This record gives sequence, C-alpha cells and structure tokens, in this order.
Amino acid sequence: MDNWNTLLAVLLLLVDLLAILHVWRQSIETGRKVVWSLVILLLPVVGLIMWAIAAAPFGKVRL
Repeated sequence: MDNWNTLLAVLLLLVDLLAILHVWRQSIETGRKVVWSLVILLLPVVGLIMWAIAAAPFGKVRL
C-alpha cells in the first residue's frame, strides 16, 4: 500500500511540474505566470484541475 502512495505522489509531482512548465512557456504576463505557478504548487490537486480547465481549448478563462 505504501508503494502506491509513493507512486501517486511522484506522479502528481511530475504532472504538476509539467503544468508549471506549460504555464511558463505561454505568452502571458509574468505576474499571471507566478500566480498560476503558486496555485499549482500550493494546491497540487485542485490547482492542477483549475489549470487544466483554464488551459483547455474550450476554457473560457484566459490564462
């Protein structure tokens, strides 16, 4: 059971890092990049979901 928790934690960390890299590769203001990065880091699961919805092609929110 402990191995699954570790695997999930590492997987979540990798996906969060990929999301942050995607945010920093976008052509948006630096302030927005910092805010999105902090949201993803401080709220790993919820922040990732929020970012995925906002960054999706159908997303109404501008990153």
